[in-house]
Amino acid sequence: MPVDRRTLFGVDWVLVGATLLLCLIGVATIASATQTGRYHGLHVKQLYLVGAGLVLLLLSLALDYRRLVDRAPLFYILVIAVLAYLLFFGPRLAGARRWFLIGGFRVQPSEFAKLAVALLLAKLFSEERRETLGLGDVLGPGAAIGLSALLIAAEPDLGTAFCLVPMFLAVAFLAGLRMKAVLGLVTVLVILAGLGWQYALKDYQKSRIYTFLDPQLDPRGAGYQKIQSEIAVGSGGIAGKGYRNGSQNLLGYLPARHTDFVFSVLAEEFGFTGVAVVLALYLLVLWRMLDTALAARDRVGAYLVVAIAATFSFQVVYNAAMVAGLVPVKGLPLPLMSYGGSSLVSSMLGVGLVLSVRMRRFAN
Repeated sequence: MPVDRRTLFGVDWVLVGATLLLCLIGVATIASATQTGRYHGLHVKQLYLVGAGLVLLLLSLALDYRRLVDRAPLFYILVIAVLAYLLFFGPRLAGARRWFLIGGFRVQPSEFAKLAVALLLAKLFSEERRETLGLGDVLGPGAAIGLSALLIAAEPDLGTAFCLVPMFLAVAFLAGLRMKAVLGLVTVLVILAGLGWQYALKDYQKSRIYTFLDPQLDPRGAGYQKIQSEIAVGSGGIAGKGYRNGSQNLLGYLPARHTDFVFSVLAEEFGFTGVAVVLALYLLVLWRMLDTALAARDRVGAYLVVAIAATFSFQVVYNAAMVAGLVPVKGLPLPLMSYGGSSLVSSMLGVGLVLSVRMRRFAN
């Protein structure tokens, strides 16, 4: 797929720069989080992953997003097949079937499923010609979302499964879903949540909800992560304790500090100032994504960008709220900053697709 040289002038260097800066801040934070213990040196591996992600970002922006959207059903079927295979035949690691082991790396297909679903939603909703949509008009896209979410939740990986919900709601709303239909959809989701609590959630998942409301119910078990994260975030103060000087981090009290709780390490070491800078960078990324959606030459591009922006912003907001103790703990990485190749690469691929839409906003 050749790239028209004229489109290269449309590259959003602000978005590229903010993305890379967040990645490098993530590498530095991971270096601090893994300076002692068995995970020492993972920041070097993460730096290599940033390089690989950058190559894939460039590849994805070089591809015409319209051709990718045209092939969205194929990508979706492939992803569903991989998720189903993983669920039944994948290796069980840490009590879950979320990863394939390839060359010493753990590959998490659910991270890439988000991109396949975003492409499919862009295709399905762009084919609707009505100005407003009812509940019946979103059953097809909703079923596609539901099937992929169920397979991901069964791994179990509720965090990634939940990411598909704001993606679907954002694109449906942009496509013209009527408010009455929105209320009906919310009612359905509430009913499904109740049924999920009763029949689908495992005991350890329910305990996360209980200990979110009162961490002292199990301070050394399910409530431990919430308590230690709150201590780390609160002790950072305005300016923090300094790089590599966080006591919760150094003493090993903070769990999953290089993955789901990397933001806690940042907050302890750089305080409110560091948190404000990083959140400002995330806000800059989100702003450039939404600006791209507004500038897109067609509905397909706008829907694709909104789908990516919705799941990206949901992950950022939820992770930041989680480490502050405002929402229940879930295994949801911080995009671009948490350690993990699948999350990092899929996030950068998503940014590449956004850049592809922006570059071609004036194309014929």
